[in-house]
Amino acid sequence: MQTQPCRFCPHRIITMLMGLIMTVWTASAAAPAETAAPLQAGVLVLKRHAVPLMVTLSGQSVAEANANIRPLVDGVITAILYKPGSAVKKDTPLFQIERDSYLASLELAEAALQSAEAAVPSAEEKLKRYEKLAGKGVSLSDVDTARTGLRQAQAAVRSAQADLRTARINLERTTIVSPIDGIVANPGVSIGDLVTSGQSDVLTTVTELDPISVDLAETSIRLLNMRKKITSGQIQKGSKIRSTLILENGERYQSNGVVESVGSNVSTSTGTLTIRVRFANPDHIILPGVFLRAVMTLGSLEAFTVPQLAAEPQADGRIAVWVMADEGTAKKRLLAPEGNTRTAWIVTKGLEDNATLIVDNTERLAEGTPITPVPVHIDAEGVVVDAAATAAP
Repeated sequence: MQTQPCRFCPHRIITMLMGLIMTVWTASAAAPAETAAPLQAGVLVLKRHAVPLMVTLSGQSVAEANANIRPLVDGVITAILYKPGSAVKKDTPLFQIERDSYLASLELAEAALQSAEAAVPSAEEKLKRYEKLAGKGVSLSDVDTARTGLRQAQAAVRSAQADLRTARINLERTTIVSPIDGIVANPGVSIGDLVTSGQSDVLTTVTELDPISVDLAETSIRLLNMRKKITSGQIQKGSKIRSTLILENGERYQSNGVVESVGSNVSTSTGTLTIRVRFANPDHIILPGVFLRAVMTLGSLEAFTVPQLAAEPQADGRIAVWVMADEGTAKKRLLAPEGNTRTAWIVTKGLEDNATLIVDNTERLAEGTPITPVPVHIDAEGVVVDAAATAAP
């Protein structure tokens, strides 16, 4: 009996699969290679220009003066002479201590002075008389005794005068005044409380708020690098270092600060120096102890400004950007910025004048991607704007 060939024989299946693979490979080899379509992307031509070099530092506000008010004499508080939270001037009365005992001490000191002064003329007359009669019934020892008596009377006057001054000072100190201009805090005592000279508890505090200072922290190595650039002429230093304060809510403070001092000691724990900047604070917007940021303009340097939206920060502090090569393809560059503005990185190396920077569609780029350039520019807020659309009437 004649048998039929097996349609599902393993050898037959393998032969069919091999034939199918050869057919697909031949077809793909014969098809023409497709080229990637150019990617449309916004581009910006970079030019080197003078750029203000700004750094952002963090710090804390501190009062120019903060006076803790304590009594200098003993007594009972008889009056509180100010309104808590109000602005006071220097020598404004704040507290009153009972005065009667100090008035009595003053009167006693005045009487003691009068008594001492009354004894002086008698001692002077006695000395003159003894000096005329010296050797005529009056011995030299008697003359010396009279002279000593006069000196003692004069010393008693000076002592009484000092006691009188002390009594007057103590009487004045019964009225406790503010030593500075500032804002006075709530009282720490009530009427009728007994206070003592030199006590540790404060009666109140007066804080000067205008002007106010901000202590900023800057790393010592960055400060050294900045000084090196200024010395070499790479950074053109201005006549003053301007500081702009950024408040806690992100708003910029309207007044520019003035650098008062740069610390001479580096913190062993943080490796930073303290830079103190003074700001006018007439409306008392900035209070002591607030954490703030300050943008300091250190000078200017010839550099490129690379929009922040066109750059990708790297873990090592550099930024990655895409530029268009001469053949019209994308090329990646790694750059080390010198600093930054509000919307751009400041770059001095790694770019050439008239370099074409790709500012959008960067997430779709790879090395060698063909580019169809679309001229754009960056507005003040760092947003890409079509240059052709902006130029159109």
